[in-house]
Amino acid sequence: MKPLNATDPQRIGPYALAGRLGSGGMGEVYLGRSAGGRTVAVKVVRPDLAQDPPFRERFKREVVAARRVSGAFTAPVVDADVDAEIPWMATAFVVGLSLQSVVAAHGPLPEDTLRMLTAGLAEALLSVHGAKVIHRDLKPANVLLALDGPHMIDFGIARATDGTALTSTGAVIGSAPYMSPEQAVGQHLSAASDVFSLGSTIAFAAGGAGPFGDGVAAAVLFRVVHTEPDLSYVPPRLRPLIERCLAKDPSARPTPRDVIAYAERSERPDGGGAGVRPTTGWLPGPVAADVLALRAVLTSLPEPAPTIPLPDGADAPAGRAPDGTTEVLPHTPAEPLPGGTGGADGPGRRRLLLGLAGGALAAATGGGVWALIRKDSDKDPSGGASGKGSGSTPRPDGKEVPEAGLAWQLDLPAACGQVLSANGVVACVSLSQVFGVDGGGERIWTVEAQDHDLAFASTGTMPRVVAGVDGGRLHVGGTAVPTLSGTEVRDGGAAVLGVRMSDGGQPAVAALTETGSLGVASFCGVRDGRAHLFTMAGQDGKGGGVWALDLASRRTAWFHPGETETLFSAVPRPGESMLYSGRSRVVGLDGEGKTVWKKEITATLAAAGRYAFLHGTGGDLTAVEPGTGREAWKTEGAVGASARGGGVASDTGGAVVFVLLRDGDDGFALAALDSATGEAKWRKPVPAGAAKAGARLLHSDGNVYLMGADCVVWALDASKGAFRWKYSGWKGKDPMDLAWDAGDGRLCLSAPRTRTVATLYANGA
Repeated sequence: MKPLNATDPQRIGPYALAGRLGSGGMGEVYLGRSAGGRTVAVKVVRPDLAQDPPFRERFKREVVAARRVSGAFTAPVVDADVDAEIPWMATAFVVGLSLQSVVAAHGPLPEDTLRMLTAGLAEALLSVHGAKVIHRDLKPANVLLALDGPHMIDFGIARATDGTALTSTGAVIGSAPYMSPEQAVGQHLSAASDVFSLGSTIAFAAGGAGPFGDGVAAAVLFRVVHTEPDLSYVPPRLRPLIERCLAKDPSARPTPRDVIAYAERSERPDGGGAGVRPTTGWLPGPVAADVLALRAVLTSLPEPAPTIPLPDGADAPAGRAPDGTTEVLPHTPAEPLPGGTGGADGPGRRRLLLGLAGGALAAATGGGVWALIRKDSDKDPSGGASGKGSGSTPRPDGKEVPEAGLAWQLDLPAACGQVLSANGVVACVSLSQVFGVDGGGERIWTVEAQDHDLAFASTGTMPRVVAGVDGGRLHVGGTAVPTLSGTEVRDGGAAVLGVRMSDGGQPAVAALTETGSLGVASFCGVRDGRAHLFTMAGQDGKGGGVWALDLASRRTAWFHPGETETLFSAVPRPGESMLYSGRSRVVGLDGEGKTVWKKEITATLAAAGRYAFLHGTGGDLTAVEPGTGREAWKTEGAVGASARGGGVASDTGGAVVFVLLRDGDDGFALAALDSATGEAKWRKPVPAGAAKAGARLLHSDGNVYLMGADCVVWALDASKGAFRWKYSGWKGKDPMDLAWDAGDGRLCLSAPRTRTVATLYANGA
């Protein structure tokens, strides 16, 4: 980090700096905190521009105008010193993800969210235009989706740089796919230009692409000026509004107030509704989970020293959130960064914020593959209410199966995205903490991620495998938090924290260095003292792949750069390393992390005994040799894994694999197959609807556990398939919202959204 102050290179004004977030044509943006703990984004002007008097005057006028922009859906300026040797300003910090990244990860937004997004951005424009500022660069990258609504950032940047060395004569400032026609041809702009950009932004959110296509800027600008937009993917009730926003004639476009009124009228088919102001429930569940994960990371960043004083006579920064909880992503420059990367989503911000969020976006990507994998099973009914199973065996209704009771249930202070049971302890993993719970349901230890300069790879309220147990120790994957060392920023990266399972003691951190990874995305498994983890790529596209970590020495055994998306994995017997798969390819690695075979197939993965198992979209379960990929045997009609995995379970020795198979009556049966031959040892029809959302299976303590689509859990005798007990206490929940684990004589369930963890004894007592 370049020193900003001769006496304290880690401060500017009243703010201690915790690292650089990004850079652009105007200067650098840093994460800053005041002595009172307020988090801001501090924008520091480039030294050469600081010596340009005309620029300083324009920057000063821009700050004055930006201070007046204080709407609910903007990121206002809260502090500035335009007369300093190096001018700077600080903007509010709100936790959110850019619309561009959300659509890339989760796909187009649903209609209700689109309607509230439209109203929120229009309300933001009211504030911007009321301050006599024209945004000029409203686009998906400059819209943040937060829990309390959308937030518009980077307003007024083009105005601040007009006429300086940053622009050439006649240059057009903005982003081609979202410019208005008058902006594209360099005409005088009015507030209506921003309304056009709003329409293009909403169209992108509805369809995942701009309404004028993509390609080179000149071609896109030609279409903006001369052709009509493609709005076929915009919901019918919103389409007339977006058509008006995209009118070529600025005078024909609605005002922001008109946009808000239309969005409110279209809330219901009959035109009624009580308004569309976003609330904490306005985002789709997976997006909200990503934002919650990001918020937990940012609030766990190290606090600056509490003794940093404000300058003599300075007032506390204005605009502090009343409850102290509203933070916003940094206001970063819109100009391209060196190398052509856009400043609004530049590598610095992406590295710190998305990297620290652990697997949040990786999990979202996995949802796209889940859609591919489940497409075949979606064609099949979930099972009749009173049909027969295979042959003439009646399908059970489960009424005669005894009901088990909970051993204990506990409310935690944080969402537990993964639960593990071993060595007499239940470990509950959240984004910033791991809790150890004893057999009686009492919390006996807590490990804080920030105490080890880490953020765990948990994804907030989304269940996710980020940890594993080996040799009496718990190992949790995460991201090393970037920290300051002297005047330089020490980058973060993939890391694993190991602690003793019994008491959380003997902590030890292992880090993946020299690959440029952002952090651990998920924990694949442990085999023979070696953990295998998926890592996320860094700013240069490198560092994503498979990391094999020797747990005893805490040293990297090998690193394999991913050849496809790293989404599913299997860790077979020692010496044959592992397999991983993405959207359409399976890759087999040897014991040194080298590729030994590939298959072009969409499949989830599992392993047991001598074989790995590929579970394809057509329902085929194929056993293959891990070292060669050669097929050993195949079973048809296997039910695909749920979005949380569990399509195949195996006994402790790997001799038997348990799968759900489709029955002749369109119901399902649980089967135990010899892992070496595929021969069925037993087959048991299960109650109707048990596989509606895909298979979720576990094996432990002589039981096979099946989670139904209604969250009823069934325990069957692993040796012969007889029902032992069921648990209906969480019936009605969504199984995709639950994490679970079995072992050490217990079945553990976690509901991250309600921060609830519960256990049952393996015998159902």
